[in-house]
Amino acid sequence: MAFLEELKITGSLGNLSFYKMRGVDKIVVRRKGGAPREYVKNSPTFKVPRLNMSEFGGCSKMGKEVRLMMHPVRVLSDYNFSGFINKALKIVQKQDGIGELGQRSIMLSKHPGLLAGFQLNKNTMFDSVLRTPITYVLDRETLSARVNIPALLRDINFHPNNRHARFCIDVSLGIVPDFNFDPKEGAYKPSAWYTTMFAPKSVSSPWFPALKGSPATSMEIALTDQVPADESYSLMLTVGVRYGSPMEDDIVKDVKRAGVAKVIAVAGRPEGEISEEKPPLKAMTLEEFRGEEERQATASIQSAAACIYGWRSTTPHQTVESTEPSDHLPKAGPVSPTQVEIKSSPEKSEELIITEVSSFVEHNPEARLRLTPDNRTSETHASLPFQEHHDAGGGSHDEQQGPDIDKSQQQFGDTLQSG
Repeated sequence: MAFLEELKITGSLGNLSFYKMRGVDKIVVRRKGGAPREYVKNSPTFKVPRLNMSEFGGCSKMGKEVRLMMHPVRVLSDYNFSGFINKALKIVQKQDGIGELGQRSIMLSKHPGLLAGFQLNKNTMFDSVLRTPITYVLDRETLSARVNIPALLRDINFHPNNRHARFCIDVSLGIVPDFNFDPKEGAYKPSAWYTTMFAPKSVSSPWFPALKGSPATSMEIALTDQVPADESYSLMLTVGVRYGSPMEDDIVKDVKRAGVAKVIAVAGRPEGEISEEKPPLKAMTLEEFRGEEERQATASIQSAAACIYGWRSTTPHQTVESTEPSDHLPKAGPVSPTQVEIKSSPEKSEELIITEVSSFVEHNPEARLRLTPDNRTSETHASLPFQEHHDAGGGSHDEQQGPDIDKSQQQFGDTLQSG
């Protein structure tokens, strides 16, 4: 950045521009340049820059509303913080992982912490003047706030500017709407309920002598005539210290650009209202749906091994926890079903197909792990039956299975023993 020291001119001179900038004592000089306006607006080369320009334009529009809600304490700042507000809103905009480039929403109500703590001063910070905790209550339901400031003692927890004899505390409260891209108009806009009737409100404490400090102060403020139609807004609370000079008849005149201010809190929408946006469901036929369901229900080899050998493993959809190792399995004769417990929600598939466990499964693709939901508990019990028998004459479970175990079942039992 170039500066002009000797000459005192502003405006344009040939290919140069001379202007003043708030926060800079000297005159700033820049050279005119860049591509022509029509070329930037229509050329395919600038397609991505146009999308970025659209998003930054939305941040600038919303930044204007943020600064509007700071208007009562904006005069306490000592630099032009517009660019820093836009930068913070750009970070908020990048949190939108759903919208396309050039149309991403600016949902400050979902990320209020990115603006809370913003300082309106660069030379003297708010925290360096009021070196004491400030408690507050910010309520979205009633659109009100209460700020409690403890007793301030000079050179203890209060370090004001020595050039000013009086000070007071200012509290400002305002509603900042979220901005979304409107495809019809091709621009960023707030919600339809946000009109010019929404404006900040502020309260101020009495004037106190800067050499002594002030007693404990409690200040309340409410937006009684402003009711948003939905939850797409943020409630912003700003606190500042204003300096003044005593005049005649006990009148105190404000000193501009001499105070300090800070955004101490931003209340976003309730956590219950913040839900992760999911992509739209894909339309599919019944056959495709069944195939997708069967694919998601297929267990991995690691999960199957966890069912048999007592490991613990987690699939993308289910947590599998098996019982003790199969040391109690008999060496010969009938083998009882291997019992496992699978923690799963009732919405999951009721049949878990094991594609590969051992050589037995390769030759017997009919082997399945059947899940039987139990309505009385939140867990699902599963078993690996070797063969189902239906005996009309009754009898125990072992008596039904023992005589009818075939060679494939015996092979599966030998596989368990070798494992």
